[in-house]
Amino acid sequence: MNYHFTKLILTSLLLGPLAMPSSAHTTVIGTSPGSGAILERSPPTIELSFHDAVRLTSVVAIQPGKPERKLNFTPTDSAAKFTVTDPKLDIGRAEIQWKALSKDGHVISGSFIFSIKPAAAKTN
Repeated sequence: MNYHFTKLILTSLLLGPLAMPSSAHTTVIGTSPGSGAILERSPPTIELSFHDAVRLTSVVAIQPGKPERKLNFTPTDSAAKFTVTDPKLDIGRAEIQWKALSKDGHVISGSFIFSIKPAAAKTN
């Protein structure tokens, strides 16, 4: 083998892993309520579960005709599961948008939608 070819091979082996994309992004493995759910009333809690620990930075409730509303969640540090207690959502469509930092520092985001149906009319 000639010297230049050997140098090229060694350089590729040493620097190749640095050029590979990071694979430390995580994904949501579940929400409660689930996307598409139809509920009788505002849920007592909203839960987000991730495959790996993330640092959740925001959770926002969006409902038609209402201003966006930031929701408080726990825990406030890195975790794989987060809970919003008593979100006080109104009847109708509810979209929950979230943002987080994955372990590698990249921003990840998503949303899920569910509905709260009006109370049934009582008949005598």
